Amino acid sequence: MLPFTHAILDDDGEVIRKHRWSHREAKWFTDNNPHVIIVKLPKEIRVRENLYELVGECLF
Repeated sequence: MLPFTHAILDDDGEVIRKHRWSHREAKWFTDNNPHVIIVKLPKEIRVRENLYELVGECLF
């Protein structure tokens, strides 16, 4: 499943809802709802440790 890219915040800065939006979709939503606070979420870096362990043994 695709990771969440944007979040809508309430007045206290708490996340109300997360969305999977492209840059264009987020801009459209912001233009149509200027009173809503939207932030871009950081990308999660997934490390496949099991794969690295297997490959590491072959390299050394």
